[in-house]
Amino acid sequence: MVLLDERKFLEKHLEDQGFNIFDFYEGHQTYSVNALCEQPLNRRADFLLVDTQSVLDHPELQEKFKVILNTFLGVIFFHDQKNTAAQNWVQDQAAFLTKIIGEYSLPMPQLQWTMLSNQLQFLWTMLDEQKNLQKHILKFSHELDHALQSAEAEMIKAKKIHEVLIPKRSEEIKGVSFLNKYAAGDGGGGEFYDLYKSGNKVYQILISSQSYLISSSLIGLLNQQKQKDFDPEVFLRDANSEIQTINGAKKKKSEVDLVVVEMDTAHLTLKLHGQGRAEFYSHLKGKIDLVSTSYQLAKGERIIILSPGFLFNWKEGHIKQELYSFLNNHHQMTQADLMMEIFLQLSLVKETDFLTKDATVAMMEVNRHGIHQI
Repeated sequence: MVLLDERKFLEKHLEDQGFNIFDFYEGHQTYSVNALCEQPLNRRADFLLVDTQSVLDHPELQEKFKVILNTFLGVIFFHDQKNTAAQNWVQDQAAFLTKIIGEYSLPMPQLQWTMLSNQLQFLWTMLDEQKNLQKHILKFSHELDHALQSAEAEMIKAKKIHEVLIPKRSEEIKGVSFLNKYAAGDGGGGEFYDLYKSGNKVYQILISSQSYLISSSLIGLLNQQKQKDFDPEVFLRDANSEIQTINGAKKKKSEVDLVVVEMDTAHLTLKLHGQGRAEFYSHLKGKIDLVSTSYQLAKGERIIILSPGFLFNWKEGHIKQELYSFLNNHHQMTQADLMMEIFLQLSLVKETDFLTKDATVAMMEVNRHGIHQI
């Protein structure tokens, strides 16, 4: 509690009524008008009791006082019953100073003193509860920061482990060799690549999302679908429903790229299910379009799938060579050597342990001597 009472008028009345026994009175501060007006302008979790005549004695400071008054939670004025000038001044100010919550004329009957003590006790209790709440909020904030830092550290460890344990996968299926590589990024969410074969069909699934929740949900859904007869259209339908459900509960929607590349190993045809920002490159024909039509592969042809995260890292890394020129200039390399060279270019421009975003590259190459129906 703060008193503006340079005449010692208010303090005497409060102590005569025994206010010095109350908790809210303990540790109170008393200011002159000039001293109060020199205080910094910041919000105060406190209430102010004012001897009105002290303010009237300093007309040159009244405007400054009104500014300071508004920094308190509430202000109560006191003046002598016979001091009509003080009463009129408070009534005039109360019309536009919303922090004025009380006005008392002294002397006053015991009932009013009791009501005043109740009012001050209520305000003090409210402020004390507010301070305790702020302490709890601050403690919770520190605990939350610690939890987020721990989660971020665990995420970094998980990405490092994932990158080390699953950096590259190589497989040959019916005369077609498949190779893919992943590199971890700093950003939220991530990319996931999987290869699934069923009969003459090979499905390559690429998930790219800003949300860990969406990524993990889609991976779970994919694992369920693989237990049945995998149908890319059914998977995409259920996946889009899952994405809409999760995004529907969020203010900021997460972008998701989800594509399934279907290869018929008997006829060497490629078909794309879904649409996304992934791009496709043939060492024979350059960048190819799988969105509008199926694609016929040739003997010895190599197709490269470039994920949205990879394309972002290549562009943002300001790598000197244009991507497709780089791929064309290195097309004579083996799959493994080319993959190594591609990710070497990304590693040369990264500034931290990770790329800016997760990056995935997948390659498929038709054996020149394989038996296929074309």
